[in-house]
Amino acid sequence: MESLQVAPARLQTPQLQATQFQAAQPEVRHPREGGDPETSESNLDKALDSRLRANDGLEEAISSEAGAGSGTNAHSDAQTPGLAVCNPPYDARLAADPALYRALGEALKRTVPSWRASLLCGDPALAQATTLRASKKYQIFNGAIECALIVCDPIARVGHAERKAQAEDAAPQPLSEGAQMVANRLRKNLRKLKNWRQREAIDCFRAYDADLPEYSAAIDVYTTDEPQPRTYLHVQEYAAPSDIPEADQRRRLNELLAAAREVFAVPRERLAIKTRARGKGGSKYGQFDQRGEFIVVREGAARLRVNPFDYLDTGLFLDHRPMRLRIAEEARGRRFLNLFGYTGAATVHAAVGGAHETTTVDLSATYLQWCSDNLRENGVTGSQHRLAQADAVQWLEADRGRYDLIFCDPPTFSNSARADDFDIQREHVRLLRAAVARLADNGVLYFSNNFRRFRLDEEAIAQFARCVDISAQTIPPDFERDARIHRCWRLEPR
Repeated sequence: MESLQVAPARLQTPQLQATQFQAAQPEVRHPREGGDPETSESNLDKALDSRLRANDGLEEAISSEAGAGSGTNAHSDAQTPGLAVCNPPYDARLAADPALYRALGEALKRTVPSWRASLLCGDPALAQATTLRASKKYQIFNGAIECALIVCDPIARVGHAERKAQAEDAAPQPLSEGAQMVANRLRKNLRKLKNWRQREAIDCFRAYDADLPEYSAAIDVYTTDEPQPRTYLHVQEYAAPSDIPEADQRRRLNELLAAAREVFAVPRERLAIKTRARGKGGSKYGQFDQRGEFIVVREGAARLRVNPFDYLDTGLFLDHRPMRLRIAEEARGRRFLNLFGYTGAATVHAAVGGAHETTTVDLSATYLQWCSDNLRENGVTGSQHRLAQADAVQWLEADRGRYDLIFCDPPTFSNSARADDFDIQREHVRLLRAAVARLADNGVLYFSNNFRRFRLDEEAIAQFARCVDISAQTIPPDFERDARIHRCWRLEPR
């Protein structure tokens, strides 16, 4: 899938049509044109060879040939006894690609089948992906990261013994006691949500939210909207108490992942994992993948692009599903404004719901491009659908338009070189006063935020708006365990 990002310098005006925004982008070549470099054996061999040769003092000791192989050995001395040692990529996020491990195993079997091999893998599942039969297996730790060390002697077996060994390796591994507890809870949650999901046609939902305190993470399910639907899992680890050893934290996460993969039967490459690492200043999320991989899911009548891997969030806040569906119902024939628009999911719902026009304001060019892609995914184009890259408060105070329906879902805090620092507790009265001033007669403003310590200044708001807390109406069944996931108010001008 293509992923386009827009440099801020490309936006010369404060407001652009969605089609104009798209037209301003540079041409991007599809990453898979001309072959798939991630799974090409010849490219893999070349990459491994170049990395090895980059090590000083090793070039004279290396003799290799790049090629896909056709049953012949790439090394003329492959029958000479030897040892292959390898530490394939892996990390605390367990995001290494099984295809790489599989290609490595095939390359070893093709080139030096009679040698011994010792491979340090991220975990038993990655070791199994090599398709190599291990004569010995060891569970070790690289710091806090649990790893699997396998020894293969020889690398390749032949005949009936090999087929039997491979069948044994392919057999599913039994879950540990802790993983079985998580699996049981997941199945219980799925049974509980089944009727609601079928009745409302819910394909993307939260399946687990730290239901078992020692397994502290959220598991969200995303099912693609295509003839053969695929399921992706988004696992976000919560911060563990400081007195929990990091090794226990890693073990529990691994058990939770094993349970999730078994219950949902998802391959490893469809598992997006956001883990936390301890360091100075406390526990923080580490780096994320940069796959540029988008999937398209359905919510109500809208098709929305989701990126499970590249960011902390996926581009779709599942807890706001009821609010977006409400906007779709109320938008027909109305002028809709989306402040702090993020990826524009609410804008898409308004447009698909029949809004007369839409305006989306966000400071991020990346998110505005995402919004443009979402609109295009639904066939929404034209000058009546505008995108504005701007500070929302400053934009509101300068704008003179009128809107019948406004959705405002600001962050708790943000800082940017392009705008002043924003703090929702400090700025919410100014923000809401400016937004209500843009409402047409009988217009409605929906205001939401997820700051758990937020306190609405009711006395100040009452001077210019009638305000009703509708939070309970906007919390969906899959988020009932955390009724404070967000707060939401309905405002009308006085």
